[in-house]
Amino acid sequence: MLEKIFIVTGFVASGLIVLAVTPWVMKLAGAVGAIDLPDERKVHKRPMPRLGGVAIAIGFFSSIGLIWIFWGSALPDIWIFQSDGIVLFVALLFVLGLGFWDDRAAMGPGGKFVVQFLLATAVYLAGFRISSVTHPFEPGLMNLGFFDYPVTVVWIVGVTNAINLIDGLDGLASGVACIASLTIGTIAFMSDDLGTVIIAAVLAGSLLGFLRYNFNPARIFLGDSGSLFLGFFLAVVSMRSSTKGSSAFALLVPLLALGLPIMDTLLSMIRRFLSSVLRQESSSGSTLRRLRTVFLPDRSHIHHKLIAQGLSHRTSVVVLYTVSLTLGIGAFLITVVNSFEASLVLGVIAVAIVVGVRQLRYREMSLLRNGTLLPFYEFDLVNRRMFLVFLDVGFVVAAFTAAFHLADFDSAVSVSNKDVVRILGVVCGLQILSMHLLGAYKGTLRQPGVGDALRITKAVAVAVVMTGIIGVWTELIPSLTWRLLVLDFYILLTLVLGLRLSFRVLRHIARPHEAPVGRRTIIYGAGINGRLMLEKMLSGGMPGVHPVGFLDDDPNLERRTLNGHPVYGGHWRLELLINRMGINEIFITTENIKPEILKRLRSTAVRKGISLKRFTIQSEETIHESAHSVRSVANFEMNHGTKKEHPTSRALR
Repeated sequence: MLEKIFIVTGFVASGLIVLAVTPWVMKLAGAVGAIDLPDERKVHKRPMPRLGGVAIAIGFFSSIGLIWIFWGSALPDIWIFQSDGIVLFVALLFVLGLGFWDDRAAMGPGGKFVVQFLLATAVYLAGFRISSVTHPFEPGLMNLGFFDYPVTVVWIVGVTNAINLIDGLDGLASGVACIASLTIGTIAFMSDDLGTVIIAAVLAGSLLGFLRYNFNPARIFLGDSGSLFLGFFLAVVSMRSSTKGSSAFALLVPLLALGLPIMDTLLSMIRRFLSSVLRQESSSGSTLRRLRTVFLPDRSHIHHKLIAQGLSHRTSVVVLYTVSLTLGIGAFLITVVNSFEASLVLGVIAVAIVVGVRQLRYREMSLLRNGTLLPFYEFDLVNRRMFLVFLDVGFVVAAFTAAFHLADFDSAVSVSNKDVVRILGVVCGLQILSMHLLGAYKGTLRQPGVGDALRITKAVAVAVVMTGIIGVWTELIPSLTWRLLVLDFYILLTLVLGLRLSFRVLRHIARPHEAPVGRRTIIYGAGINGRLMLEKMLSGGMPGVHPVGFLDDDPNLERRTLNGHPVYGGHWRLELLINRMGINEIFITTENIKPEILKRLRSTAVRKGISLKRFTIQSEETIHESAHSVRSVANFEMNHGTKKEHPTSRALR
């Protein structure tokens, strides 16, 4: 009962204090010059004070002080009044000072990152850290060891700036932070972490009081003093509350509780990277200069996209509140249900996120449809053998880890962290060496063929078999079974072969969304020559030609598709297709076409005024005069009437 009094008192007191001091802080902002002026990237149209973080901090620290003065003796073991809590409060004061200085006179990003890095290091040394992740080979968590420092610092600095990035609409960042704080406090209450519950409730009360002045139409902005303060607080406190759990799903709690700002930050980074680095029109300038654009501000954040789609300012904020609340409920659910139900919750959330991002219609994010990724295959690095080896190492680790989990091992099997590294190292060495010796790295990503696919399949099969033989002989891999090897083979083959075929797949997916320009062409003959002709058209070898499909007199091919293009039927359907689809020309690719069919095609072409051409492949013996060498050359020869074209076609009249 006493604990509930602390929580409610802190929540109410902080809200009332912020309500009282915010008008004074607004005057202070004007006096010190902390005013946000409107520009083309911002939504507001008049100068606004931006020291909202000062008002929130006053309410927060005042309420914590009141709880300590009146009930400190009743809370001897609470962590917020011990050394680690004091370090957190001091760090928050420094973050507030950093934001205050930036609100008065804009600082460069480099200086702010350095200060955040130092403060993140300080709280890490005080005991706030992400020290474990999901174990790859057994249930539970695996200690990160010395890697916990970089992971912790990246998390704190990343979340701190994520809150700053979503502070683009009145009341958005403060409302989302309030929802996240309540989520973290609720989860901490279930874990009996009273200290976290108290400070989360106090911050939520401060934010509710501040929303009285910050919700649309706002009278004061959070400013960097507020967004950095909130981001740093939520990063540290969410990290502490989540790592109190023993379940691997507990690590997802802070990701979901802070899901909206994290998702917006990741989307911004990804789309800016794709726009500045992978698009061909951005190829001018150095790579470093283009990479810097990833960190430049723009008007394509989630809240900007909602407004661009016609939602009002307030409606956009309420929609994002709903998204943040839904993610917070998901974070709460995965802490109270079993592993299977938690997996279902995460699956539903993942699907909802994908659907939501698609609704935002980011052109840069339509990676498969708009061909954004295709220029990636032009980079020299991508076509180097070592690049494929590097990616395959990741595939080997992912495939073997997934197979290990799916092979239904006895839960009594225990694999230490040291054994994990040794097992994966040996598996990587064996499988990469086997694939290298069997020619898996002789092909290219741009022009894979059936022979390449068969060679890769054989290489992966031998690699997995070698893993099984060495694993059984040395007893390095515990409880090695045929089930594990079969799963490893299929997963690894899917990943490795998928990478090799990725260029053709992406190019094929992007084609239907290209505008059909040029002469609409139908191909007579769905045999090997017809498929070669189609491939040449689709690869840009015949500019100005747009293939619409095939004609073939083989009844077994009717209503089938070849490379996504339909076989409409026999030659008798030509006139109907000309009338319906506006066919401009016909290419005959069948070598032994019957004279009567050729006569009918020629008659229809003359009557409808369209071009009729023949596609042939010839082999010539050429003598090089200087070297007197003989070589055989395969040509695509097409003659149009008496005039030579390139590529040529032979017109049939």
